[in-house]
Amino acid sequence: MQEAVRAFGQAPTNYAIERALEEVAWHRGLDRLEVRRRNLIRAEQFPYLIPSGTTYDSGDYHAVIDKVVAKADYAGLVAERDRLRGQGLLAGIGIAACLEPSGANSTFEPLLNPKNETTTYTESCRINVDVSGAVTATIHTLSAGQGHETLVGTVIGEVLEIDPDRIRVVRPDSLSSLPSQSPVGSRMAIMMGGAAFHAAQKLKDRIVAIAAHNLDIPLERAAYGAGGVSDRAAPQSRLSWNELVTIAHRNFHRLPPGTEPGLAFTHVMQVPTGGQLPTADGRVQMYPCFAFEFHLILVAVDPDLGKPEIRRYFIGHDCGTVINPKIVRGMTMGGIAHGIGAALYEEFAYNEEGQLIAQSFMDYLLPSSHEVPPVEIVHHVTPSPHTVFGQKGSGRSGYLGAPAAIASAINDAIRPLGIAVHRLPIKIAQLGDMIAAAREKMSPRMGSG
Repeated sequence: MQEAVRAFGQAPTNYAIERALEEVAWHRGLDRLEVRRRNLIRAEQFPYLIPSGTTYDSGDYHAVIDKVVAKADYAGLVAERDRLRGQGLLAGIGIAACLEPSGANSTFEPLLNPKNETTTYTESCRINVDVSGAVTATIHTLSAGQGHETLVGTVIGEVLEIDPDRIRVVRPDSLSSLPSQSPVGSRMAIMMGGAAFHAAQKLKDRIVAIAAHNLDIPLERAAYGAGGVSDRAAPQSRLSWNELVTIAHRNFHRLPPGTEPGLAFTHVMQVPTGGQLPTADGRVQMYPCFAFEFHLILVAVDPDLGKPEIRRYFIGHDCGTVINPKIVRGMTMGGIAHGIGAALYEEFAYNEEGQLIAQSFMDYLLPSSHEVPPVEIVHHVTPSPHTVFGQKGSGRSGYLGAPAAIASAINDAIRPLGIAVHRLPIKIAQLGDMIAAAREKMSPRMGSG
């Protein structure tokens, strides 16, 4: 299987694991869904330490599977598969489960090179409130469609209890850059979201301190709400956002002793559970958080052409607390589209001399809207104990399990012919030839001429 899109190395590994589970189920005569259920970590076993030294933070994998099975009406899905088979089609149900490691740690580097002592991958956010009360957040990492601006605006708006549309998100030039790594490893909701949260919390704490000083009340009596601060004992005694901003910028005599004028705060976030070198035997916490997804699909294959058609697609997804549902849905839909491409269409093809022969989109096939079916997403939330909102990563969602699920469905469809596919992509021409050969073998022609 090639790896040309998200999450280098993980989708092929998951494909291999899921194919092995499928073969175990077929060889032992077990239900493929039951094999997954038996081998998944149970909710009460978290946090769960694996031999590499990494501890899985949280999860309820069985609950996700149960939700998907109920949503899909699994018994009805099996009946639909059998009905399609009765119509002469090759039909199969695909199953795949996988983890999505998220919040990439720096431990890759010292593992590969013991002389490298990098122990953190940082992400930063700077928030400035000008004298007019406008909020500007500065981030470093560029966005390639992940919605970083929306993420940061949403997080700051949540902390400050103001409309995210009021928050402008910008990026500095290289001379005024902030400590940052990159969006690698499904880390931005955890890292950039965490940096934005903590910077906003610092700003909020300063505003509350200024308000308590001016209301002449103890800090614990100051109640923040929607940008303003009131006295818990006398709610009518309140200072608005604009009043507090004016005090911070212009009324130095009204600031608490030792307080600098202005409202500008920065937070540099380090990876939760990070900050340590690998042990002498190579054990280390590779990622702080682990999301989970479960795919259940129905595929029909034309026995004459070998062309697969995805009839139903269900995915259960648990990335902890969802900060922005539209971003998570977009990531999942895009990941599934990528997975369909990796499973059925996309291939770096070379000739015998090693020359790449898929040098344009005339030769390198991509799935279009015709090949990507409607997807029904089932959400489940198992918060991570290591992040500010309980969020986990979702940047690889959909893609990590889609190729394995599609291969699972196609193999379920062609298994009655005594054949199976063991590599990706599953090209239509190759699948058609395999089906034709298997049918010929099962029903040899009589006579010689």
